[in-house]
Amino acid sequence: MNDFLIPVFICAILFIGLPWIVFHYVTKWKQAGTITREDENLLDDLYRTARMLEDRLMTVERIIAADNPDYRPLSAQRPEQVPYDPSRRN
Repeated sequence: MNDFLIPVFICAILFIGLPWIVFHYVTKWKQAGTITREDENLLDDLYRTARMLEDRLMTVERIIAADNPDYRPLSAQRPEQVPYDPSRRN
């Protein structure tokens, strides 16, 4: 009886178990590789919030620079940024 069960288990593992594991993880990798619409909306909101915070920081730096002539704002050290274009998303 043992001589019969061992080859059956080995064949079941090789031809059913291993392909199932491989296909399961291939499907998971394909699903994880894409960004959902909710994620895109969240990223857009985060970008808009970051731009608003940057505008506020630049306003504060201008106010401080007006009060203190020796102050050197950080925004003067940064290169000019290209405006955000939402149509360039992937």
